[in-house]
Order: sequence, then C-alpha cells, then structure tokens
Amino acid sequence: MLNKPSKTSVKNDMRHLRNLGRRLVALSDGTLKQIDLPDHICLSIQLVKKMSSNEAKRRQISFLGKQLRNMGDSDLLQVKKRIASSQPQPRSQPEEVHSWHEKLLLGGTRTVEEFISEYPNTDRQKLKNLLRSIFRTKCQDKKPKAKKKLLDYIIHLYG
Repeated sequence: MLNKPSKTSVKNDMRHLRNLGRRLVALSDGTLKQIDLPDHICLSIQLVKKMSSNEAKRRQISFLGKQLRNMGDSDLLQVKKRIASSQPQPRSQPEEVHSWHEKLLLGGTRTVEEFISEYPNTDRQKLKNLLRSIFRTKCQDKKPKAKKKLLDYIIHLYG
C-alpha cells in the first residue's frame, strides 16, 4: 500500500503556497529582483499585479501556488528566507526618544526650547500644537491620540 499524503495535508500545503504567492505579489519589483525567482514565476507575479478583477487575481494566485509547488522544498525555503531578510525589521526606539517624550509631556516652554536646540529641524509650531492638543485632551478626558502623535513626531525627527 502506498503512503500518500492525506487530502487535508495536500490542501494545507496548497494554502501555504498560495499565501506565499500573495506575499510575493505584495513585494515591490526591486525586492523581487533580489529574491531571484525563476522567470515563469516572475511573469505570473507581474500578471497578478496588472489584473484589476479580484476573481482573476485569485485564480492567478492559485496558479502561482501550483508553480511554486513544482519548485522544490529547498528552493522554497530559500525564497522564504530571502523574503524575510528583505523585509525591514522594526527598529526599537532608543531610550532618548522616550525620555524626550516624557520631558515634553511634563515640562514647559524651557523643555520645548531645549528640544528645539537639540533637534534644529523641528517644526516649532507643530510641536507646540501637539503639546497643546495633549493638554486639551487631558482636560476633556478623551483618548490620548495626541500623545501617540507626539511620540511619532519625535521618532520621525530622531530617525
């Protein structure tokens, strides 16, 4: 008796390959060139990117999964590693960013001036507007969206 894989495992494998195909389609053209895929797979990816119909995209991605199935396990593993290495890793914010965030939340105009002297490309008006909206939301007991915006702005200036 032959030991062939079950229908469920075959379907799961195909679903994983379709998901890999979706990830490949979502990548930029420059990243795809770095991954070094076979020509017929690159052509299928370019076709999916040009399509406007969702149903046509779904069928083409299924076909792309079938093409990926014919690649071989070691090649697929290399493609997955290259995709993972090409995606930028989220950087952790340094302690300096968080300390400035806290200083600006607690401090006054002197702290703002210190921050501006530390980061000269700061938009003074934007910074003061963010701090003003944080103070306003404290008084009105709203959700602190402005704190997040201030942190994002500091990260933008830092990075």
